[in-house]
Amino acid sequence: MLWLRNFDYMRRAPRTISEGRVAGTVTSIVTAILMLCFVYSQFASWVSPTYSRKTYVSRTSESYIFCKATVIFLNAPCHKLQFLVHDSFVSHTADHTGHIFKNTHGDGCKVDVDFWLLKNNGEFQFSSTDDKTDMSHVIETMKFGDDHPFAAKSTSFDELKGVKLRNIGSSTHDYIIKLLSTRVIDGAGGSGIDMYQYTFSHREHIVRKKKVEKPKEAPKEAPKDGKPAPPPAPEKPKTHFIRFKYNWSPLTVDYKVKYASFYRVVTNSISYCGGIFTTASVLYRAYLGGASIVKETIAKKL
Repeated sequence: MLWLRNFDYMRRAPRTISEGRVAGTVTSIVTAILMLCFVYSQFASWVSPTYSRKTYVSRTSESYIFCKATVIFLNAPCHKLQFLVHDSFVSHTADHTGHIFKNTHGDGCKVDVDFWLLKNNGEFQFSSTDDKTDMSHVIETMKFGDDHPFAAKSTSFDELKGVKLRNIGSSTHDYIIKLLSTRVIDGAGGSGIDMYQYTFSHREHIVRKKKVEKPKEAPKEAPKDGKPAPPPAPEKPKTHFIRFKYNWSPLTVDYKVKYASFYRVVTNSISYCGGIFTTASVLYRAYLGGASIVKETIAKKL
């Protein structure tokens, strides 16, 4: 135990006439560990930013946002899948099937979609070309807006990640998504990165096949202009689909990035280390004084 006394930095100077103690060594080691912890916390605050939040009602001028999604269909072949985007404001449906990436995944298909979404209430869907395709699926990711490391701090930026629906059979599914505009402002310029948090709910629709009844033949009427009547329009094939309906929240959340200055980190580190060392020295001297008083009292009684 004699070698431990060499690490006693609490004894008084000069060290040649003062004797090291094991208690002083233990106090010195604990003090050094506390100093390192406080210095590390200060430099961590310098490297890692903090975020202050502000929520307000706003009307954004953006007309499009970027959306990225990856969905794995477990039993649907790639050639039977299509991707449609519907804008409820103008009642327009756009076929984006030619702009998605399909890769065979086991017995099914992995679909990667990168597209710009018009900022109106609407929907987009993955559908099949017939009513016999099993639309069982796993959502790997679905994000809206720009990408930023801040999004990794919360699952609300990718709420649908990991959702699995297996063996759904002859049914279609709706996901109702509520989007919340989120801006991360980094720097004094005020410009930020636009992302979107969202929540979702889910509902299922059972597709039932109706009995097909043969229509009764109507009596043929002679055409007025002498031309034959046009044939009836063919019925559209029934399809299964996975539909995502989205709408927007009027609120906007701003997260402002704050970094600690290097001057503040250095001054705080020095002040913390000095305060810890002074406090430890006072407690150690109090311990030595109390121990000596106890020893003298016991010696007098003996």
